[in-house]
Order: sequence, then structure tokens, then C-alpha cells
Amino acid sequence: MEFSKESFIEGFIYETNENLNGLNENIISLKNNPKDAVLLAEILRFIHTIKGTARMMGYDTIEKTAHGMEDVLKGLREEKYELTDNIVQLAFKTSDIIKSQLTNIKKNGTDAYDISKLQDIFSKAASGLFFSLEELNAEKKEYENESFEEQNEITSIRIEISRINSLIQSFDSIIMRQFQLKKIMEDSLDHIPTQVQEELFSMESNILETQHKLLNLRMLPLDMILTPLKKEIEQEAIKSKKNVTFDIPQTFFLVDKVILEQLKNIFLHIIRNSIDHGIETIKERTEEGKSPNGIISIHSTQIANYIKIVISDDGRGIQYDTVRAKAMELYPAERENIENYSNTDLQQYLFRPGFSTKDNPSLLSGRGIGLDVVSNAIEAIKGKLHLSSTYGKGTSFELVIPLTLATQQGLFIEAGGMKFMIPSNYIYEILDAQAITKTVIQDQTFLKLQNHLIPVYYLSSILNTSKGSEETSIIVVEFLETHVGIIVDEVEQYETVIVNPLPEILTSMNSLQGIVFDDNYEIIPILNIPNIMQRLKSLVAYDIKKYNTKNQKKVRTVLIVDDSTTTRQIEQAIFESSGYIVETAIDGIDALELLKNKHVDVIISDIKMPRMDGKMFLNNVRRMEQYDNIPIIIVSGVYDKDAQEYFLKSGAQAYIVKSDFQRGNLIQAVKELLNE
Repeated sequence: MEFSKESFIEGFIYETNENLNGLNENIISLKNNPKDAVLLAEILRFIHTIKGTARMMGYDTIEKTAHGMEDVLKGLREEKYELTDNIVQLAFKTSDIIKSQLTNIKKNGTDAYDISKLQDIFSKAASGLFFSLEELNAEKKEYENESFEEQNEITSIRIEISRINSLIQSFDSIIMRQFQLKKIMEDSLDHIPTQVQEELFSMESNILETQHKLLNLRMLPLDMILTPLKKEIEQEAIKSKKNVTFDIPQTFFLVDKVILEQLKNIFLHIIRNSIDHGIETIKERTEEGKSPNGIISIHSTQIANYIKIVISDDGRGIQYDTVRAKAMELYPAERENIENYSNTDLQQYLFRPGFSTKDNPSLLSGRGIGLDVVSNAIEAIKGKLHLSSTYGKGTSFELVIPLTLATQQGLFIEAGGMKFMIPSNYIYEILDAQAITKTVIQDQTFLKLQNHLIPVYYLSSILNTSKGSEETSIIVVEFLETHVGIIVDEVEQYETVIVNPLPEILTSMNSLQGIVFDDNYEIIPILNIPNIMQRLKSLVAYDIKKYNTKNQKKVRTVLIVDDSTTTRQIEQAIFESSGYIVETAIDGIDALELLKNKHVDVIISDIKMPRMDGKMFLNNVRRMEQYDNIPIIIVSGVYDKDAQEYFLKSGAQAYIVKSDFQRGNLIQAVKELLNE
């Protein structure tokens, strides 16, 4: 569906006016409480939001106006000068001018406005110099003449996503009741008049149509993130001292807001990786006979209910020998397999937490985390990722993303007397279990597919269902170039259905991603295939380790204390991949409660946390005799020499900065502390 910026102008004006109102109210409060840092942070948030949305919409004058005022406010935050009445008046005048610019957009379609005098004032104010508003006060306030007229021209309203989601949830409840009613009807059709049946079926059609319209309210254009992407990445290329040309054609696809938010981070991380690892320096490209300018492209096509997005570069490509060597260094227990892996098999290591082929990761892509961020985000939006690379020619990431998370295409299957749905984007192949030759190696079953051995297991082994009496089919599923065979009792129909969130009683089951209704109006769980595959790997690893008892060692437990869900997940993945048991806590109080009931060998703690921060937590642990000998590593967001000295003197054994964070140095620190 085609769209243009004009479709979003009214919403932009509405939102900007709301932010200006919030800014003005908080400026008044700050005048009475000039030392209130929370108020000042809120004011900065309002002006920063105005600047960012103006940039996205392409309104440069509003962006520059907001940016100038933001610089003045930052000077207050940095205590370069104090809040004066003149600065308060400047904030109000800035708000007035932005309102006039909004009026220009409404009337003329442009935010054109002479802000040269205003910019001079911003420059003086941000430098702590005297400035006068007299010349600005003489200018006409165009917005005042239009304010009442515009109230009579409102053609749309702004609705928060949470309200749309609440409405969708209400519809879900209506549909569930509708299914129950329809089931009762079909059981007693002979007793229901034909006219009543027709009216009920008509109501069903109307309800479903209305639900689809509601779901579409959450759809936004993909270009909303593609358009501003060039500027952001151009800045990254300049920092890396590389010339990059972008090929990003305009798109006309609408995507679920939840997916769109994840896609921006996915695009940024992949492109940063391309600039840092893929695109060569100008000198290198010239010597190789390439154009001095590297090319990064983002091309999108729609296939049914999915969008295929290909992000490519013409850089040096992946050096698989380097990947192999690094993988053997980081995972010595897997050395024998790694030596025999194909290039495609080696790709799985690129998506493991903390993996980098660089010994000294750069500030651009080596921020202590690797492409695992991309794989986690792809999993969250139920997408699929394929990587291809030719050394010397470049690399391509192919993403297959659903247009919405509200509907799902998939295959209904039965296993162990229970019915499930497998999302279609994870299905690689469906095989006849009786016709396939299987091989057993060290108590693990494998099948051979395209010269690869693929592990096979019963779905019942991880879902606690009974084992089927007969193997009829094997569903080969795929995620990040890894394949697994799932034995099922029966393969049923393939359908497109509306996805409903998990009932509260099932939310803790990570193996499920939602529920749908089948033709009999029964609730069918949707399998979370990436999670199931991950659990399978653990099962396979355990089975193999049983035959290598001489290499077994004592399993240690690590406690991770951090209020950031992302940080906890990254650190947990790092330790679990190295064979540690992991416990997690959101702050010091949560951690102390856990220590009462769990044995812990080492603690990894953040500093800034709610309720009880890292300092207080460390002091409490060191005062308790039963925990006094547990090694503690502090992981900080920034390097602070005084903080480092404090924690080391207070009983911490190590202090690691997140910006320098790598899988290797954290694991190494733990091993040294545990004498491993």
C-alpha cells in the first residue's frame, strides 16, 4: 500500500504540540525548583523528542530550533550557568516559534521560518553569555491567529498503542465466547431456527472483519525507519574513515509497530557490522581494484504475508578460516566438530554471545556483544535469517519477516495425544518417518539430509507429553542455519490464523509463543521453535557428555545481579554456553533472598539498581559470614577510577567495564577466581 509523509503530518503536529505543552509546564515548575534534576531531565526529554520526530519527518527548521534549545538546557544540566528568567523566557519563545512553524506546515506544507536571530541567541545562551529577546518579541505570533480555527478542522485523533492493544484483547475475549457459542450451536443445530443461525454466522463474519481492521491500526510504513537510516549510518562511516554509498530504495510496505521497532536495531547492528568488518579502507579497495566507495544496500520485497529484506555489502566477506580458529579458541570442547564443519556450519558461532573475530573490537561494532543481538531480535519477531558470504566480494543478510505478529501461518501437528502448531517460517522440510534411514551415534538419533547429519528427537522429550505409538512424520525445522528433526504422530492442515497471547497460566512456558484456535474452536499452543531447538542442544550435549565422564568437572553456579533484562540474558547465555549453572536477580534485595536458598560460587553484580544498589549489596554480602568467601565481580556501565578503587577495597575481586565487555574476559575472570 502506497503512503506518503502527508499521511502523518496531522499526527506529528498533534504530538509536537503535546510535547510543547509538557515542556512549558515543566519549565514553570523548574523556575520554582531550579535544582530539580528530575524536572530538567523531563524537559530535555520533551525537546529531544521534538527534535527526533522533526528529523524523521524531514522538518529541518523545527529540528534546528529544538536542537538549539536543547544545547541551552544541557548547559543547565552540566551546571555551566544557572537558570535565569531570561532562559525561561527563551524556552517559552522557542515553544511559540515551533508552534508558528507547525502552523506553516498546516497552511503551506513547509516549516520554513527565519531562525537566524534565534540561532544567534541560542549560541550566546549556551556559552553563558548575555542575550536579549527584544527583537524576537517584536515578531508576529502566527500560531495565535490559527489556534481556534484549527480546533474545528480536526480530522483524526491520536490513539496510544496500549489502547489499541486493550481493544484487541477485548475482541479476543468476544471471539473466544463466539467460538464457544458456535460449538454449542453445532451440537444442537436441529433445535435452532434457520434465521437465528444465519444471524449468528453473519455476526461472526462482522466480528472477524472488525478485528482485522483493528489489527491494521497498528501497522506503520517500513520507510519510517529506512529514510533516517542513511544519515545515522553515514555518521558511523565517517567515524570509521570509510567511504560508503547507500542503495536504499523507497518501500511501500506497512509493518506491525512491534516489528518495526525491532527492525531498526537489527538494521543498525548489521550495517555497523558491515562497515566495521566488511567494507575495506579506501586504500585496500583501490589495491584490490574495487571502487573507493563501498556499497551497502537494503532491498525489500513482499511475499504473501512476509517481507524479505536483503542487506548486502560489497566488502571483503567472511574469512571462515579466522572464524574457525576463533571458535576453536573460545570453545575447545567442540574443537573436533569445528575442524570438520563446513562454512555454513561455522556461521552459528557468529551469532553466539560475545563472539568476534577481532582481538581488539572497535567502538563501532565491537561493543562486547556480537550478532547474537540480531538473532535474538529476529527470534522475538518470529523472523528468519539467512547469511551468505563470498570472500573478497561481500556479505548478504536475508531476513524474512512477518508483516504482523497478529496472524500466523503454520502447520497443525499432533504429538503424544496433544495438538500443536509449528510456524511455517521455521519449517524446512516434512519427511516420512518410515522411509528415512536413521543412525544412532552415542545414544542420539540422527538422519542424513543433503550430506548433513541432523539430530532427531521426539517432541514429547521436552514437552512432557506421552510418546506416540507410531512415528509417521519428521518435521525438519530451521533457525540460523541449524536444523533439527522433530518426530510427530500426525501432520494435519496448514492454515493462516489469528495469534492470541498465552493465557496467564502458560506465560512461564518459554517453549510456547502463543495460542490459536483450530476448526473445532479448541485452543492450540504455538511452539516456540528457537527455544525448543536450544533445549534440544542441551539434551544432545548431555547425552554425549555421559560417554565422556573423564572430562567431566564440577559444575559451578553463577549469580547475575542486574536490573537490565538484556544484560542478564547476554551474561546468562555466555555462562551457560560455557557449562555454568546460572541464577539471576534484578537487584540486591532479590539477590540476598536468592542466596538464602541457593548455593552460589561466584556473583556478577551491576552497580545502579533499584531498591538496593551494587554498593549496598556488596557491603551486605561481606558482612555475612556465610557469604564472605563468595567472589564478586562488579560490571559497570562506565569506567570510574574512584568507583573501581572503592569496590576493590570493599571486597570485590574484579571490576569490568561494559564498554570493554567481552565473553572471553568475563569467563576468564570467573575461572581465575574459581581456580579453574
